[in-house]
Amino acid sequence: MAMTGTAAVTRGLEGVVAASTALSTIDGAAGRLRYAGYDIHELADHATYEEVCYLLWHGDLPAPAELAAFTEQLAAARTLTADELALVAATPRRGHGMDALRTMVSALAQLDPRADDTSLAGATRIGLQVTAKLPALIAAWDRARRGLAPLSPDPALGHAANILFMLHGTPPTDAEARALDSYMVLLAEHGLNASTFAARVAISAGADVYAALVAAIATLKGVLHGGANQRAMEMLLEIGEPAHAAGYVNDVLARRGRLMGIGHRIYRVEDPRVGHLRARLAGLPGSVGGMALADAVRQVVAQHPYFAERQLAPNVEFASAPLLYALGFPLDLFTCAFAASRIAGWVGHIREQIADNRIIRPKADYHGPTDRPFVPLASRKARRAVV
Repeated sequence: MAMTGTAAVTRGLEGVVAASTALSTIDGAAGRLRYAGYDIHELADHATYEEVCYLLWHGDLPAPAELAAFTEQLAAARTLTADELALVAATPRRGHGMDALRTMVSALAQLDPRADDTSLAGATRIGLQVTAKLPALIAAWDRARRGLAPLSPDPALGHAANILFMLHGTPPTDAEARALDSYMVLLAEHGLNASTFAARVAISAGADVYAALVAAIATLKGVLHGGANQRAMEMLLEIGEPAHAAGYVNDVLARRGRLMGIGHRIYRVEDPRVGHLRARLAGLPGSVGGMALADAVRQVVAQHPYFAERQLAPNVEFASAPLLYALGFPLDLFTCAFAASRIAGWVGHIREQIADNRIIRPKADYHGPTDRPFVPLASRKARRAVV
């Protein structure tokens, strides 16, 4: 906390409690994460992404009949309409995947005659629609830029498996489907992170649910947030060989650079999601090179006094990067995979904000000049170059 002017300023709002939630709790010192009271380790090992979505939106894990109905609703919404396919075709293909995703989700609002419905029921309806369609949109866009036709989802496959099928055109193996499903469970929710906060700010102001989701997507792209997974993989590819890891890390530290995927605002021990991601990666064919690189960097970090003194360890973006790479995601779709997972938490937080809303409007402490007399235009002198 810093003092500027007359008020205390908490930079980055660190430690400030800005919302009440029943969705998740995090103990950064002990490395614990729970969704609605359920330990993340049990959810990662035993629950599907569909079950976790239901949990975050309805407060408890579904019974078999509830899960069947929810899964059917997702499947029905997953197929893109003719208008949505036209939207994909009209989206520029040369930009980043997150730019395409942001554009397409924003445009979905224009295809929805009830886009302005910000009731709890409306938020749930829109949330389910976008959760189902988001992977289909990004897969269709990626295939379009590769000169391939979009694929309809396979009704026999679950949510995570369909993402891989619509992206690659072949059904995933059980190990691949389970790896992505576990990744999505682990990334579904994580408290009042930057993108979730952006969604709550937007919905608190009376914006529609699509606008809140677009705000979250735009924020997630940041390299200090979800965009770190792409940067972490680019770093691993740049290192190239496990033997080069120590030299690379020391070089980054010498020039005071940032080692992508290392450190977390909340955790002071290993992120509880990391071990599950490593285990899932180990079961994938073609993962040996990525695992070896990641393990080499992890060992250097674990033994380096710089990181030990600052309690910095590899985070979930670092661990997920080689997993997504092994699953065949293009680098610029890594953060789209994150968005396809975190939308479960975004929708849950949007629902909570709607249920007990007050516009989020923090104060800023002014520290600029005061009591300045107005100078007529003809009498003003240039003080700096015009840019």
